[in-house]
Amino acid sequence: MAAASDRSPQRLPRGRHGLPRRFIVHNQRERMLLAVAEAVAEQGYATTTVADIIARARLSRRTFYEHFTDKEECFLAAYDTVVEQMLAGVGHSYEQAGREWTHRVHDGLEAFVHYLVDEPAFARMCIVEVVAAGPEARGRRDAAMRVFVDFLAPGREQAPRGVVVPELAADIVVGGIYEIIYTRLLRNSAEELIDLLPQLLYCALVPFVGHRGAERAVRENEARKAAEASEA
Repeated sequence: MAAASDRSPQRLPRGRHGLPRRFIVHNQRERMLLAVAEAVAEQGYATTTVADIIARARLSRRTFYEHFTDKEECFLAAYDTVVEQMLAGVGHSYEQAGREWTHRVHDGLEAFVHYLVDEPAFARMCIVEVVAAGPEARGRRDAAMRVFVDFLAPGREQAPRGVVVPELAADIVVGGIYEIIYTRLLRNSAEELIDLLPQLLYCALVPFVGHRGAERAVRENEARKAAEASEA
C-alpha cells in the first residue's frame, strides 16, 4: 500500500478501460485500505462505518463486500499492510547501522519515529485505534511489539560485568516507549517525538548499559548523525 502522503490510486475511468481484472481488484483494495486508515484516524474505529470507508474509497458497497466481510476485516488488512511496511523500514535502518548495537537501536528508533510523524493517519490507526478494534487487532499489535523486543534482546550481552539484566527489561522498555508515543498521537502531537528521540534512546539503553553507557551512546549517536548530515 502506498504511503498516506502519496494518497490513494486515481479513480479508474468510466467505461471500457481495457485494464486487466487483477489490476482493477488491486486498485480497489488499496483504495479501501487507505480509506479505512484515514477514516479511523479521523473519527475513531468505533464510529467508523462501512459507509464511511466506501465513500472515501469512492467504491460501491458491493465492491467492498467482494473483498471484506466487514469493517474489522478491512481494518485488520490495512493494519497488517502498514505494520509490514513500517517494520521493514525500521528493520532495514537497524541492520544498516553497523555492528554497534547502540547505533542499531538509535537508527531503528529514529526510523520508527519519523514514520509515525510522516504518516499520521497510519500512525494513529496502528498505535491508538488498534486498541479499540477488538482482541484480534490487539493480538496483532502485541505481535508487532515483540519485534521491537527482539531488537533490544542483544542488549543483555552489553551489560557491564557483574550486572544482571532482568528478563523483562526489553518488554518494559518497549511498553514504556509505546505509552509515550500513544499519548503524543492521542493529542495529535507526533512531531514532539523527534525532539524526544535522545530521551527515548537513553531510556531504551539504560537498563542494559547503565546510566553512563546510555549517556555516552546518546552523545555518540548525535555526533554520528551530525557528521553524516554534514557529509550529505
